[in-house]
Amino acid sequence: MSWWRGVLAVLAAFIGIRRHASAQQDGKLRPLQLIATALVLVAGLITLLLVVVNWISH
Repeated sequence: MSWWRGVLAVLAAFIGIRRHASAQQDGKLRPLQLIATALVLVAGLITLLLVVVNWISH
């Protein structure tokens, strides 16, 4: 399975919008892949927020 499909599935879960055919394909993704993708995206978001706060505060 493609990591890109995992990223799209996780982002669609955050947003809550997904087409029926795409949602059915997400069922074929491995849970470990989705968990790892979600953790990487959350870590990236936290890093981005820390950089912005640091940049604003200085």
